Amino acid sequence: MKIPVVVQRKICEFLAQGNTHRQIAKRVNVSPTTVGVIAKKLNEIEIPIAEVLKASNQEFVDVVQTGVARNIMKCKPLPDFTYINDQMKIRDMTLKQLWIEFKETEPEGVSYSRFMKLYKQWLKKLHPSMRQHYTAGQTLLVDFCGKTMPIHDINSGQVRNVQIFVGVLGASSLITVIAAETQQTHDWLKCFTATFNRIGGVPREVITDNLKAAVIKTGRNGTVFNKTFEQFADYHDFAILNTRPRTPKDKGLAEVCVQIIQRSVLVKLRERKFFSLEELQKAIDVEVDRINNGVTKRFPESRSDRFHRFEKNELLALPKHPYPFSKWIFQQTVSEFYQFTIDGNIYSVPYTLIGKKLDIGITSHEVQFYYENELITSHSLLEGYGQASILDEHMPANHRLYNTLSPASIRQWAKSLGNYVYEFVEKILNKSKQLARNIKSLNKLRDYILENKLDSVLNQACEYALKYNLLAVTDLLYVLKNRKYIQPLNTTQTMKPYTHANLRGANYFGGDAR
Repeated sequence: MKIPVVVQRKICEFLAQGNTHRQIAKRVNVSPTTVGVIAKKLNEIEIPIAEVLKASNQEFVDVVQTGVARNIMKCKPLPDFTYINDQMKIRDMTLKQLWIEFKETEPEGVSYSRFMKLYKQWLKKLHPSMRQHYTAGQTLLVDFCGKTMPIHDINSGQVRNVQIFVGVLGASSLITVIAAETQQTHDWLKCFTATFNRIGGVPREVITDNLKAAVIKTGRNGTVFNKTFEQFADYHDFAILNTRPRTPKDKGLAEVCVQIIQRSVLVKLRERKFFSLEELQKAIDVEVDRINNGVTKRFPESRSDRFHRFEKNELLALPKHPYPFSKWIFQQTVSEFYQFTIDGNIYSVPYTLIGKKLDIGITSHEVQFYYENELITSHSLLEGYGQASILDEHMPANHRLYNTLSPASIRQWAKSLGNYVYEFVEKILNKSKQLARNIKSLNKLRDYILENKLDSVLNQACEYALKYNLLAVTDLLYVLKNRKYIQPLNTTQTMKPYTHANLRGANYFGGDAR
């Protein structure tokens, strides 16, 4: 190149400042093509321009003309990028901090900018999925294998194919593999529970693809996650991150580990006959342990060693109690009766939801109803068969009025307040005559109790009324208004004589005649 070295250096300076080729060409009076040639040579050696400008003229010319840095930084120590990459998995670690530590041990080492550039070059040599950075204890990537494994029924000889769940921790690349009957929600959650128990903790986020056990739908308005999986995540305090549709690179590490399991485990076990899920799981565990404890030239430290060295202690603690698994029924339409029959028992929902589709969650103690991912109402889970949990607030006004007038409603109310109240109400309802009138009287009694907040004393008042055979609602109201129930039940009251104008006395009857 016939351009003076001074001009070439000027071009390099302007390139370092971020000027375009045409801008530089105008300033130093050369063609844009010439500037492009120099820029290309500088990119080929991948050395910061500032370092090139520090070189002697001969070294500088060699670089610009040949694209080869023979002597520049030849003797400067370089860091161990395998160590750097491992350290970057520690929470809150930065490349700046690692470079500072490197310079403390190697004062003559490369500059920070050179350090960054060399590290990026080193990363490019790794497998694409390994270039993603994961902080220790942060991420678990999961996927199901495309291949299944056969389980033979020892009695009938029938064969069923089971699914293989693969999870990999992002920082240490520790692999866990769980055999599951299906990819349905209940088996999906069991796989996570088994995985968390094996690694002894919970990651802060889980990256999954869009199978139905995890994602109901995705769209421009966001992602709707499976309600059961969402509650499971809330219980364990981890976030759910789903990949973009048809974008496997979003969880490339999981894809690679699935391939490893399929090629190194499932293929190896293909000729063996398994007669239970537990037997298959034991065989898989042996092979997965071998993979986790293995070392290679590229990774001289095993996955298991990396996990115990810097990731295990960063995981969140497991919950004190196991997750209470729920059964879910999705998209059930509310009928005109605004009730659902579940396991033979009836539960009500607000009548305003008639025609809407609800999701129903059933736990060991509760039935929950969701509309558009929002909890609308819940009931205690009824035991037995043929029972009903119908709430007044779920009824329209005319239904509520009719319901309050029914003997069943009155009995339910009485039973909730005490045995004596229930006994008193039963005696009123069991009178053979004027049932409608008695029901109306009992409803007036109920309204009076609610209005005056006498729930806490009604049972005591009914005990008093039953003791003295006061079996009319008017009698009970008299007892309540005059607080007769406060008097001890075992005392006998005697009336004190008193005088008034209508009493004639002894004189009238000749009592004083002598």
